[in-house]
Amino acid sequence: MGVEEGRFAQATGYAVATPQARNLRDLRHRRFGQPVYVSADHTLGRKGQVAHWEKFNVRLAVVKFADNVMLGYDPADLLLPTRFDVEGLPVFDIHVCELCQAPFSLTQQEQDAHVAPSRCVACLEEA
Repeated sequence: MGVEEGRFAQATGYAVATPQARNLRDLRHRRFGQPVYVSADHTLGRKGQVAHWEKFNVRLAVVKFADNVMLGYDPADLLLPTRFDVEGLPVFDIHVCELCQAPFSLTQQEQDAHVAPSRCVACLEEA
């Protein structure tokens, strides 16, 4: 794999959801193996499963599941973890927007505050 530069430069660690980046598309720096939560329906029924990012371009992210199946998704449908537990495993706290029904990841701060937003970023920006 070639070294990515510029806005797609490799990160030094795995990312968690932030107010600016809750999915793989919004993530500025990516690292091979980034854990993601599949939020989209797919013909092979992988919605709700955790996978690891393998390859990426602007429109398609290829992820690998635990059973070695590799599939492509829109990067916006791949949610980032809320946090990592003490064993380094990703923890996903996924909520659904009350307006558009789109799933979104909570950030660690939102989870710690016990105040989960009821709307996704897109719906909040429209309001």
